[in-house]
Amino acid sequence: MKLGDAGFLVAEKSDRGAQVSMLTRWSLPSDAKESYVRDLVARWSECRNFAPPFNLRVKPGLVPDWETLNPDQIDLDYHLRHSALPKPGGERELGILASRLHSTPLDRRRPLWEMHVIEGLENNEFAIFFKLHHAQIDGMGAIRLLERVLSPNPDTRDMPAFWEVPPKTVEKSGGSWLRLPKLSDVNKVADAAKLAKALFELQTSGDPGNAAAFASPKTIFNGRLQASRRIATQCFEVARLSRLAKTAGVSLNDVVLSICAGALRDYLLERSELPEKSLTAGVPVSVRADESMGNAISFIIAKLHTEIADPVERLMAIHHSTTLAKDRFKGLPSGMAQEALGTLVMGPYIGQVALNLAGRSAPVYNLVISNVPGPREFLYLNGARMEVFYPISMIFDGQALNITFLSYAGRYAACFTACRDTVPSMQRIAVGTGEALEELEQAIEKRAPAEGSRSGPRVRNTSTRK
Repeated sequence: MKLGDAGFLVAEKSDRGAQVSMLTRWSLPSDAKESYVRDLVARWSECRNFAPPFNLRVKPGLVPDWETLNPDQIDLDYHLRHSALPKPGGERELGILASRLHSTPLDRRRPLWEMHVIEGLENNEFAIFFKLHHAQIDGMGAIRLLERVLSPNPDTRDMPAFWEVPPKTVEKSGGSWLRLPKLSDVNKVADAAKLAKALFELQTSGDPGNAAAFASPKTIFNGRLQASRRIATQCFEVARLSRLAKTAGVSLNDVVLSICAGALRDYLLERSELPEKSLTAGVPVSVRADESMGNAISFIIAKLHTEIADPVERLMAIHHSTTLAKDRFKGLPSGMAQEALGTLVMGPYIGQVALNLAGRSAPVYNLVISNVPGPREFLYLNGARMEVFYPISMIFDGQALNITFLSYAGRYAACFTACRDTVPSMQRIAVGTGEALEELEQAIEKRAPAEGSRSGPRVRNTSTRK
């Protein structure tokens, strides 16, 4: 088991698990019978072949590791559940149900997954809520899972159940739980030197755009958590955000961070809690090379420049901060050292969580904001088209809010996961991203004729206070 994967198991509590979920909504095929969903669940209930990670259980003991179960040791009726919303169930009703399902930790006495097939949605649709442990999957791992299970062909039928299709490369269970990543795996002196240099620059760079770990202001997002979760969602056209990025001469991820920053700024201003110091975001970076289970991610830290009122100046300041972080990251040898950097940045925080100290001291960063590239074309399940895929992430003490953007078939689905009690009225942040996007579009449109060029508007990187 990888060190990062083990960290998620060590850090979770009995009432606050480290699960992640996929909420997908599907439209029925045109020739579907009224019993389509019921028949689908009935057929899946007969599928008793389990591929990793669906046949793995946490091995009892102090050192986290997996043990493989035989099919007769797995109670599929427990893992596969069929339910319905009172018709016609809309986005609000589905979101409430998903929040409740996501709040409950997974049972370690069993393989760490649940699938809920949900009928009763408006527009003759149904939903699938798929919950797994973060020790077994990350964002890109979830995408790879869907891509190998689903089909781009709407005419494909008799498709296998999600748990029957193995990844192309599977890490074997057993062995040292510290196997990946650790400094001894960075097998060249030069690579280790580059890793040490990156860590030193992260904490000591004098550039005002640098975001150092544990140097963020403590906010409402960095307190202690209760067990209940709340999710909110938003959708955006990828092309809309891409146009902004091209006009401004920044990356698509910079635009995502910018509209999140605008929403967070407005939310904190409304509560009279906006700190003068910039909020920071931990931004996961995939280093995945295959379909193996577990996590293959590193992290960069970026300033969100929530202290800047002007949306264009804020965007350009975020671009400067992410450029610094990416240049530091790209300076590392690919693969092991990049993953080791993320582990060394996150390790102290996971340790705080495990020791019940998180949320009592300075946060490593204020929140996680992920941007996961998904399939560019629609995917189908026995003719049913997946219309949207909302990625629901985990939160821990000290990190009460997670924002994940996932692109699919030309649209961004943004999911906001928060502690219901620690972050009240969290829906306001989700709505605020749409408002921040409109504000940024209008500001760039006004500024582009006077200050723009082919590379976008040139603005001074100043800090306009609230």
